[in-house]
Amino acid sequence: MQEQEDFKQLDMRYEEAELRSKRKNPSWIDRAWTFFSSVKVGLWLIGLIIIASGVGTIFPQEMYIPQATPPEEFYQKEYGTAGDIYYTLGWWYIGLITLLLLSIIIVSIDRFFPLYRALKKQPVIQSDRFMNGQRFGAEATGDVKKIDAIAPLLEKKGYKVRRQDGALLAEKQRFGRWGPYINHIGLVLFFGGAMLRVVPGMHEDELLWLREGETLPIEATDNKYYLKNEAFNIEFYDPEKVDEKFKKSLEAAGGNVPKNYDTKMTLYKKVGETSDFKPKLEEVKSGETAVNRPFEFDDFQVFQEQYAADPEFKTMSFSIVNQKTGKVVDTIKVDLREPKETYKLKNGYDVELKDFLPDFVVKDGQPTTNSGRPVNPAFVFNIKSPEHPKGERSLIGIKLNVGGDENQYKMAFAGTELSNISGVRIKKDLTLPFLFAGGIIFMAGLLIGMYWPHRRLWLREKNGRIQIAGFTNKNALGLQKEANLALTEVGLPELEDRQKLREEGEAK
Repeated sequence: MQEQEDFKQLDMRYEEAELRSKRKNPSWIDRAWTFFSSVKVGLWLIGLIIIASGVGTIFPQEMYIPQATPPEEFYQKEYGTAGDIYYTLGWWYIGLITLLLLSIIIVSIDRFFPLYRALKKQPVIQSDRFMNGQRFGAEATGDVKKIDAIAPLLEKKGYKVRRQDGALLAEKQRFGRWGPYINHIGLVLFFGGAMLRVVPGMHEDELLWLREGETLPIEATDNKYYLKNEAFNIEFYDPEKVDEKFKKSLEAAGGNVPKNYDTKMTLYKKVGETSDFKPKLEEVKSGETAVNRPFEFDDFQVFQEQYAADPEFKTMSFSIVNQKTGKVVDTIKVDLREPKETYKLKNGYDVELKDFLPDFVVKDGQPTTNSGRPVNPAFVFNIKSPEHPKGERSLIGIKLNVGGDENQYKMAFAGTELSNISGVRIKKDLTLPFLFAGGIIFMAGLLIGMYWPHRRLWLREKNGRIQIAGFTNKNALGLQKEANLALTEVGLPELEDRQKLREEGEAK
């Protein structure tokens, strides 16, 4: 009973190795090292990252805000002070991840190397203090023959046996001790990959709106590549051809429900400039992108993400009509993306485009445009004729014709062409290998640490008595059962759980 009361279990987490974070009389470097090697500090950092991540779900991420508006302006305008704080905290979030990454690296170094040295140089013959300080132990009379007899039994159970001067050390699944450190490697790769997203060229995300027939530079490639929308196709569900159980859902949607949509596109590479300083393009490849089917080039992927519900006007045709005779003089077609200043007609007629308002509105009594998209176009034309060489001016738009009634010649709509608009997401992510590798390594370390406990058994003969001690970092009952089968087979006593015996003694 006295031995049980005096029992004090050794701390075997790091084999009693000296850690830098536990040094006496530390320098300021040691204090900083101790701070970041603290598990409590790591837990606080993880907690703060979780809270910050939760806050991040309240506001839209930068990739989902209007591309034309700078992020700092958008968040301030839409959400006021809260938006300002959210945008500012974006850098603090990266800072928290950096500190957590630093903490994981320091914790790993602080524990790994002392533990490695201690496990690498394990003595077979241990001191009385060590043998008596293990949680599991037993003692009996006997000689070295019993130790010799138990060695092959332990080897059959997968133990690696070492002998020295009659003493025995049987060890199994040492690699299980490295599970937490493998976890740390996985976390370092994972968080390191997340931090690499702020490094230029490692992660790109751009939403590009392309009208049919339009060619635009891809900013994510530093305008090295250009993308042309050859054609946008969309297919809607037909309520008459779907199963009865889906008809109610389609009716509840209140309109056309897209079944599939895709964009046929051509990729160009900029190879120089023309004499008028326009980009000189060389075709690279053609293809298409649909939902979940990306168009790929280099390290980039182009995903079909959105489309404009209402098509834009692509061209508008106008007839020049003599209002006195009703005769059509000629017809012009205006490309709304690149309208000409002057349209030369036959028989000495010219039409000048004095002003073009893509999204026509009247503000403060003056005609103006709301945006650059041609959704409600209006034009100010000046028609030059042999009778009126200076021209007759009029404002014309959809259901709009101002100043044309008194003129001899007027502009009349002769037709229009519409253009669908496709929204494609251009992505490049070179951090994914780090994230995947980090996740796989982390899970491997977790499994190793959980299911492969490090088990050891020490036996030594001293003055006609055999001392037995056992250690495992997990699953104590498993070690007892496994070791007791071998011990009892050679006539040695079973391992006792000294910690349990002490607690029972204290309870009495």
